[in-house]
Amino acid sequence: MSSITLNKKLKNTPLTNKTPQLKHIWEILPHFKCPVIGACLTVEEHKKILKKAGYQTKRKRPHELHRMIMERLDKRNRLSEKVDRFLRHKYRKTIAMAADMKGDQLMEAWREGFQAGKMDGFFYVMALRNNISDEHLMEIFGETHMLCHANLAEVMNARRDVSIQLTANQKLAKLVNREKKRVKTLKQKNALLETSSNETRTLLTRFKKAPVNEKPEKKDDKKYETENQRLREKLRKLETQNANQADQLIQLEREKRRLQIELFDHQSKNQILDEEINSLIARISFFVEHTNKNCNDKCPQFKLCAKRILIVGGITKLKHLYRDLIESSGGEFDYHDGYMNNGKQNLEARVKRSDLIICPVNCNSHGACHRVKKLCQKHSKSVKMLP
Repeated sequence: MSSITLNKKLKNTPLTNKTPQLKHIWEILPHFKCPVIGACLTVEEHKKILKKAGYQTKRKRPHELHRMIMERLDKRNRLSEKVDRFLRHKYRKTIAMAADMKGDQLMEAWREGFQAGKMDGFFYVMALRNNISDEHLMEIFGETHMLCHANLAEVMNARRDVSIQLTANQKLAKLVNREKKRVKTLKQKNALLETSSNETRTLLTRFKKAPVNEKPEKKDDKKYETENQRLREKLRKLETQNANQADQLIQLEREKRRLQIELFDHQSKNQILDEEINSLIARISFFVEHTNKNCNDKCPQFKLCAKRILIVGGITKLKHLYRDLIESSGGEFDYHDGYMNNGKQNLEARVKRSDLIICPVNCNSHGACHRVKKLCQKHSKSVKMLP
C-alpha cells in the first residue's frame, strides 16, 4: 500500500469509541505546536512533508524548514493536513496503546519515556488529547522547554571536544606528511646504495674470473691485492649499510601504518562529535525560535521571558554564544567568568540584580560553585547547576 493511499485511509477513518478523540495539529495550544513539531519530526521528515505539499526545500537550513511548517499551522490548509496525517500514521501504535489510558496513566507513561529519552510518542498524544488537565500540560511543556537550556552545556562540551580533536588531527597530519617525506628520502638513498653495491659485486666477480695462469707481474701484485682488499671492505660496509637502511625502512612503514590508523580513528571521533553538535543545535533552535513569538502573560514561559539571566563560569571565549541563546529567548544576559580573585563583591552584585542564575559545574571552580549557591540562598534567587 502506498503512503498516499494510507494517508487517505487515515484521514477518512473515524476514531472508535475506545479511542479518545484527538485534536488536529492546528487545534492544539499555540505554545505546544513548536515543541511537538521539533520533537516529533526529524529534519528529513520536515523536507519530505514540505516537498509533498509543493514547497521548495533545496538549500534550506533546519530552522528555515521548521519555520516554513510553523507559519502554516495556525489553521487547516494543505500543509497542516499533511503534517497531521503524517504524525497520526507515525505514532499510530502509541495512539492505540494510549486509547484505554486515563490522564494519570498517560502522564506516568510520558514521564517514563522522558527519562528514557523516548518521549516523542506520548508527548504527541498528550498534546492532542482533549481530556488532559492543565496541570499535566504545564508540567509537560515546562520539562520540554527547559530541556533546551540543559542541552546548552552538552553543546559547549561537544564543541570543546571537536576543537581538541581538530587540533590533534592537524598535528597528526603534519607528522604523517613528515614521515612520508622521510621514507621517500630513505628509499632514494637505499636505491643509490643498491646501485653502488651491484657495481662492487660486478668488479669482484670480474676479478675472480680472471685466468689463473695469467699471473700479474710482481711489481703489480701488491697493487692488485691492495685494490682487492679495498673493494672487499667497501662491499662489507655497503652491505651493512644496506641492511640497516632496510630495517629502518620497515620500521618507518610500520610507524606510517600506525599513524594512519590513529588519524582515521581521530577523524571518526571528529565526525561523531560534529553530528552530535549539529543535532543538539537543531533541537535548541526549534525551542528557542518559539520563544521569540507572541510571548505574553498567557504564555506558560512568560515568567522566564524578559528576565535577567546570569551565567557564572563556563568557557569565556564562548560568551557571545551564551548571549545569543539567552537574548534569542527574550531574556536579558549577564555574565561572570567565575574567578573569585577580587570578584566576590562583583559576583554578589550581579546575583542580586538577576532573576535566574545558571552555573555550569564542569567549567567552573569548586569555590565559584559554592559561592553561587550561598549567594542565591542569601538573596532568594533561582539557580540552575548544569552538570
